[in-house]
Amino acid sequence: MGVKSVIKRIIQSTKEKEVVPIPQEVDINQSLDGKVAVIIGGSGGIGLSIAKNLNKNGCKIILCGTNAEKLEKSLEGFSNPSYVSPMVFNIANTETIEENVKKTFSIFGKVDILINSAGVHTENVDFFTMTPDEFDRVMNINIKGVYFVCREFAKEMKQRPTQSKRHMLLVSSSRGAEPAWSPYGLSKWSLNGLTQGLAQLLLPDGIIVNSIAPGSTATDLIGVKEGDNIFSWENGNKRLVMPDEVSNVARLLVSSSGDMIVGQTIYVSGGRGVFDIR
Repeated sequence: MGVKSVIKRIIQSTKEKEVVPIPQEVDINQSLDGKVAVIIGGSGGIGLSIAKNLNKNGCKIILCGTNAEKLEKSLEGFSNPSYVSPMVFNIANTETIEENVKKTFSIFGKVDILINSAGVHTENVDFFTMTPDEFDRVMNINIKGVYFVCREFAKEMKQRPTQSKRHMLLVSSSRGAEPAWSPYGLSKWSLNGLTQGLAQLLLPDGIIVNSIAPGSTATDLIGVKEGDNIFSWENGNKRLVMPDEVSNVARLLVSSSGDMIVGQTIYVSGGRGVFDIR
């Protein structure tokens, strides 16, 4: 044992120990009652699926996206529509992040959960034709915007202490575990590292940070419609991931049932990024 470890243990032994009672078991189906979640990138795809899942389980939702018309259309199909508030929020515009974050806290009086599902791909460009503008476009949304959104939410949450834990969930990708040359792949590598760093930094403030890494998911974003064939060679299960499979895991991670899962990237990918690497 090193000198630093010995000193650390001596210091800890002199401190008065906190009394932590055994927590009461909470039904996962009731663990989100009264909670407020901000979902960025919530007007479609995985973000919208997570929003509907949380709302069905008693959570109030602030549904954020960049297009007001698309947000209004996205309000259809919620179990508790009176508990859903749409809000235009573009995280690529870092100058407006602080103001918009403060606004989210005023809508329902608090924020317990932040989920960032905003993200963009690079299309029809390879390593040798990538432009600085396209590189910046992807990185500004996928990592820079996420970084500053998390910072502003953390600042506001720290100023409003509660007895229960707050949660941040970043939507990464199975691509974040694979060799990367595209800005999309690089941004997901960065997101996984940010997850661990923020988890370590914010846990003492009662904020739990994790990420979820789906494989290719059957959503409109990749052109999949209801009733389509979801066969895929991209993972060992030979099919696309379903949005509900992602949102069910997300619900666990942002509920009190997931309080002891900290700094993890959970793959929902049929093995892609875990042992299947494209």
